[in-house]
Amino acid sequence: MKEIIAMHGWAGDSRQWSNWEKIFKNCDWEWQASERGYKDISPHAQQWNHNSTQVEPKRVAICHSLGSHLIAKEVLYSATHVVLINSFSRFIPSDKENRPIRLALNRMMNSLNTPNEANMLRKFHTKAYKPNHIDVKSSESNLLHISGSGRLRLKNDLKLLMNSDSLPIGLNNSAKVLIIHSEQDYILANQTKEKLIEDLTNHLEALPKIINLQDEGHYITKIKNIKKVKHWLEFDHAKNMV
Repeated sequence: MKEIIAMHGWAGDSRQWSNWEKIFKNCDWEWQASERGYKDISPHAQQWNHNSTQVEPKRVAICHSLGSHLIAKEVLYSATHVVLINSFSRFIPSDKENRPIRLALNRMMNSLNTPNEANMLRKFHTKAYKPNHIDVKSSESNLLHISGSGRLRLKNDLKLLMNSDSLPIGLNNSAKVLIIHSEQDYILANQTKEKLIEDLTNHLEALPKIINLQDEGHYITKIKNIKKVKHWLEFDHAKNMV
C-alpha cells in the first residue's frame, strides 16, 4: 500500500500538484491533495485511505513551505514518510536577517483586502517561482476569485507563518524525513533552512535526508526533480542524496 497526501503552502492551492499527481499515479501510488480554499476551490482536509495494520504501509505526507504547518496533525503523526519542500520550523530568522523579512511580511499583511492585494500576490508568486518562469494564466489564477472566507484564511495563515518558531505539530519522531532545499529559493533565508535541519536532527530517531536542487526556486516545477523525490521514496532510504 502506497499513498500520499500533499499540502500546499501559503497563497497556493491543490492544483500546483498536477505534475506530481500524474507521475505518482502512473507508478501505482494513491494520491490526495488537501486544500485551504483561498480561491475558487472549496477547502478540504484529506485522511489516509488505509490503516496502519496493513503489511509495510507507506503513508507519505508531502508538504510545500507552510504546508507542513497547515496539514492535519493527525495525518502528519501517522505518516511513515514526510517530504518537506522548502519548508521551515521557524520562518523569520533570529539573526540580522530578521528585520527586513519581518517588515516585508507586515507589508504583505497590510496589502490584503486593499487595492494593492493583487499586485502583492503577483509579486509574491513571481518571486516564489524564480528562477523559473510562471506563465500568465497560472499567475492570474492565483489572484482571482479570492473569497471573503479565503482572504481570512490567507490572513490567519500568514500570521501562522510569521509566528512559527518550532517544528509542525504532529511530526512523529519515527518518520523518515526528506528535506528538499532549492539553492535559488528567494523566499527562505539561509538561516531558516539551517534551523529546520537542526530541529529535525534533534527531533527524529533517524537523520533527515537532504536533496539540494540547484535549478529550482521556492516552487518545484521540473519533472526530473519530482522524480528524484519518487526515487527516494521507492528506492533510496539508505543514503543521503545531495
